[in-house]
Amino acid sequence: MIYKRIYPLFSKKIENVKDSQNEFNVIISFEDSANRDKFITKHKDLRILKKFYLIPSIAVNLKKEQINEFDKEDLIQQIEEDQKLFLSMLEFSEFLELDSYKNSQISFTGKNVRVGIIDDGINKNFPSISNIISKQFLFSNRRKADDLKNTKREITHGTVMVSLISNQFKNIDGNYIGIAPNVNYFDFNISNSSQEYKISDILNVYDKIVEENINIDILLVSFVTKDSSDGKDILSLACNLLVDRNIIIICPAGNFGPNYYTIGSPGAAEKVITVGALTKKLTVPNFSGRGPTLDDRIKPDLCFHGSNVIVPFSESLRVRVSGTSVSASICVGLIALIKEFDPEITYNDLIDLLKKTSRDLNYEPKAQGLGTVKFSDLFKELDLYHEKLSSYNYLTKRSLVLSIEFLIVLVFLFNFFYFFNSWQI
Repeated sequence: MIYKRIYPLFSKKIENVKDSQNEFNVIISFEDSANRDKFITKHKDLRILKKFYLIPSIAVNLKKEQINEFDKEDLIQQIEEDQKLFLSMLEFSEFLELDSYKNSQISFTGKNVRVGIIDDGINKNFPSISNIISKQFLFSNRRKADDLKNTKREITHGTVMVSLISNQFKNIDGNYIGIAPNVNYFDFNISNSSQEYKISDILNVYDKIVEENINIDILLVSFVTKDSSDGKDILSLACNLLVDRNIIIICPAGNFGPNYYTIGSPGAAEKVITVGALTKKLTVPNFSGRGPTLDDRIKPDLCFHGSNVIVPFSESLRVRVSGTSVSASICVGLIALIKEFDPEITYNDLIDLLKKTSRDLNYEPKAQGLGTVKFSDLFKELDLYHEKLSSYNYLTKRSLVLSIEFLIVLVFLFNFFYFFNSWQI
């Protein structure tokens, strides 16, 4: 059967369903809001679950026969499934040379960089992130704003992501172990009682960002669909529109590897930076999603460590985590450092910089993308990486010690020559 408006990947699912009464969660998109409003007026009996604005669209529940009927509707641009989304989480600093970067002369910390996280909430009750600056946006009626504050032991996925990026604990050199400890967070909390997430939940957040003109530099989308994508689904297209508004979007490649064509949405979006995982031995683990996209573009874009990473939350609590969302959070930290150095850097300039500093891992591009990036290599490219100079306090103290030592020598020589001359007389 030939469809006019049903998204090709969705049409296959519809055809495989025998029960005509089976309902699908559907998103219908339109060329503009005028067509959407005409459609709603025309179909007054249709129950609209959600209405979206960045891309004019609606979320509805439809039966197979209704979907087939709407495929003939001229007002509609595309009909697709409101797919379920999945969180991508099951000593990375050694290869990345993060420690050596932090001990270099110039150290960026992500100061004044604004990072949005679409996830299940950030719990700041752990010492690792208790001092971060964040603003919360709730998208569910289930929780009040203070629920996470009252659940001291709840380690949400979002809490792990922030603890990776901005961990406030310090190492033996006195440096924060977080990659970008001083970024400002926008906590887009889409958690719900069922712990099920859909594309429409992300679209809600995107509308909020655009309508309220929320100023964000980097956006981490922690979710991905299980079904592969060609980047033409509504979530991928919405991501591209936000990137055009100068928001860098980063998302995981998903944990549905090792087969090829396992990059879902929004990872398949053309302008999203999609991140795969690495082990400590710099191998791509089986779970990491592989490209290409269904329209044969190379994804993921990069790989960072995301296997058996230990995250400290307090002096007594440490959690071992794996998954491509771990890798994506590391990428967020790296880009936050770049944005602090150059707040005006564009998406295209950022991609060029990552290409120049990437290191081949000897995998096919559809498994590794560009490879990985060492922090030290990247900042050397920016001519910002230099061995650390001695501190001013140290130099002052050292100069004082040398001056005293030199004075003692002068006194000794004076006395020596004085007595020597006296002896000669």
